Amino acid sequence: MARAPPNDDNSVYRALRYLARFAVWSYFRNVKVICRSPISQQGPLLVAANHMNMVLDPAVLIATFPHDRPCHFWALARFFRIPVAGQILKAGGILPVDTKTRSNAKLFESTLDCLSKGGVIAVFPEGTSYTAPQHLPFKDGLSWAAYEFLSQHSRISIVPVGITYTTKNKWRSDVIVEYGEPIELEINELEGFQREPKTTVKKLTEQIAQGVEQGTINSPDWDTLHAAAEARYLLFGDARGVRLEDYVRVSQSLIDVFHPRHEAEDEDRKELKHRLLLFHKTLGQLHLSSLDIAMYENREITLKQAMLRLVSTWTALALQIPLFLPGIIINSPIYLLARVAEHFEKYTESVSQDKVVLSVVTAIPLYGTLFYKTWQYLGYSMTGFFLAIALMPILAWYHMALVDTRYDMAKQVMASWRICVAVLSSISGFDAGPRHELDHAVQLRRWCHIHTKTLLLELAESGDAHARYLVDYGQPLFQKP
Repeated sequence: MARAPPNDDNSVYRALRYLARFAVWSYFRNVKVICRSPISQQGPLLVAANHMNMVLDPAVLIATFPHDRPCHFWALARFFRIPVAGQILKAGGILPVDTKTRSNAKLFESTLDCLSKGGVIAVFPEGTSYTAPQHLPFKDGLSWAAYEFLSQHSRISIVPVGITYTTKNKWRSDVIVEYGEPIELEINELEGFQREPKTTVKKLTEQIAQGVEQGTINSPDWDTLHAAAEARYLLFGDARGVRLEDYVRVSQSLIDVFHPRHEAEDEDRKELKHRLLLFHKTLGQLHLSSLDIAMYENREITLKQAMLRLVSTWTALALQIPLFLPGIIINSPIYLLARVAEHFEKYTESVSQDKVVLSVVTAIPLYGTLFYKTWQYLGYSMTGFFLAIALMPILAWYHMALVDTRYDMAKQVMASWRICVAVLSSISGFDAGPRHELDHAVQLRRWCHIHTKTLLLELAESGDAHARYLVDYGQPLFQKP
């Protein structure tokens, strides 16, 4: 058995893992981990993952990696020369990469040392975090490191990982982590690298990118991504209408159905995509979702219906207030700062990072003060000390256990309020615009719903594999109109 890398699973890394798990648990509603193939419990591994969500991506890997194996990440060597930061990075298992050297052996010195001792090194080959409809081009650093290691050892495995967020910048959304089929490099493949290193490295990088693509959602453009998302909402409801283990494939299948390459040959499909995008834009203007107006698809929106829905949703939420209000009050500074972060952060990929960092920074003094006040109330006794300590995680768990359903109820109240205001503004003569937009959205939803199902049925009958999968997955929703 290989020796463990230095600082592997030490106290600093264990603390980092607990912090990552807490961040992931508190930020995401559901975390779905999929392993397409067993991950080795020991031995060197290279891991390649997409990088859409800044610090949340490494946190997700640390929190979910199979067998609790510690993950080492790359950082520029110059950061290790900063006195305190360098010590923290080293203690946390971060590996220095000297990009100024021309020698691959020097560039990957710490990487090769870690791998030779059976470590796991996780890399984001895109090189930066981003917000785009498809992943960025992969850089070759991981492939070079793999072949450099292979020049000294008999084999190395590369595990492609796809990280998919249902709504990456929103609290209590979901995340799917898919560990794909490992790419096995054997010693006999070293000959091609020695003969044509750049070409061989490029081929491996392309293979790694394809592995990551299988576990992620990639669209040729934003329009196709938005059209596919609205079609998914129409067919299956919100994000929880599709099982998380199927979310990537369902989404990717719809993207293929609405791919721009089909538009020249299929005017009906082009028109459907256009209306789905118009529906998406109209919902954005109304600050509503497809699910918010689903009940009006087969009925007229009247003031009576709008008022009844507002009263019923508000009453249902009000009855729950005694249960979750204490948690909301205690955690209100965290929520307030998270809202501020979302408002001022201009980069979508940084919103969740800002929220998590501010939440942790705020939670420490917040719960520290709560602990002190509780201990003070209990007379500074030893028993009171331990009771106060035990109470803090219980309060956090209690709040998180209750918040999801009540958060959904609060969103229903807001949607009902917006619909009611739109109807009232039209009746009062104040502003008929919102009501017209609302009626237009309902009409678009009805039309798109019918034509999306019709299109998929026709494509499935003609042999389209993606449509066939969607129809089979959605049975018995797909009945011919």
